Amino acid sequence: MASLAYVSERFEELTAGVLAPLVLGGTIRPVRPLGVELGLSVGAGRTIVDSDLRSQVDVARVRIARLIAPVDTLPELSSYDWALCAALNDLFQVTNHELGGMLTRGRYRRLLGSVVALCERIPPPRTVEAALSRHATFARVLECVRTDTTVSWWTGRASFRGQPPPSRLMAWPQVRNVHLDARRVTLTDMLGGVQGVSEGEYLDAVRLWLTRTPLTDLATMGRRSPGFAWSAPTVSVIGTAPGRALAYRLLARYGREQALEVMTRATAEVPAHCEEARTLCEAFLREVTEGLGPKSEVVQAAR
Repeated sequence: MASLAYVSERFEELTAGVLAPLVLGGTIRPVRPLGVELGLSVGAGRTIVDSDLRSQVDVARVRIARLIAPVDTLPELSSYDWALCAALNDLFQVTNHELGGMLTRGRYRRLLGSVVALCERIPPPRTVEAALSRHATFARVLECVRTDTTVSWWTGRASFRGQPPPSRLMAWPQVRNVHLDARRVTLTDMLGGVQGVSEGEYLDAVRLWLTRTPLTDLATMGRRSPGFAWSAPTVSVIGTAPGRALAYRLLARYGREQALEVMTRATAEVPAHCEEARTLCEAFLREVTEGLGPKSEVVQAAR
């Protein structure tokens, strides 16, 4: 069993490296993988020690929540919210090409399996308020990007994933015919170049992670991959009047055609034997269709 001092140290690392920059904006610096047991316990009974940082995070979360709900406060982050942050950290680490080498590629598969196991032990929010609170923390997750850079010169080339190229490679650019190609890579595409895990397995893990914050899953349903699909947590959200209202406000931030296209496909894919869930999804689809109007374009809410 990890000591309290060690867990506290890892909590502070996770706060500074992942949670704070995710909520406030900034450079996310993934920390050492936490795994299942540490991921579940790292935030238990803990709050951000730095009072100024804690206040900034609270204000930023409320600001995000107020885009869809008239709230002035949100619940403190629960141990499961911190566990979801730990799972996100480990998901980032799955894309770290320095994690394993030629003889240690198995680390990627083991770590991805750990992410899946951790997500499976994180219950979805039990109330609409908890769902809103969790979304306010993780709303920007699919906005995270990594900058990959390729530097070429007259005698060679080198690539850097998420790291700036060393200054020596940029010296004498005209003489050495230096060219720099920087590419922004989203979370769903970060696995590229990593061996030991397939893209499908990675995207399945991202999809599972998203189901643990169902309002975020709904808010990003227009994503290219992994494609949105109704899950038990997202269906539970639209199963209550307050949850449907929040979901509708999130969808209203898309254009009518995009929202309806994704929802229509996802609803059609709900298995026939899940009759209650299918009925809820079809009713919500009708509500969204009528609410957005026949040809209206919804103005995106300002951030």
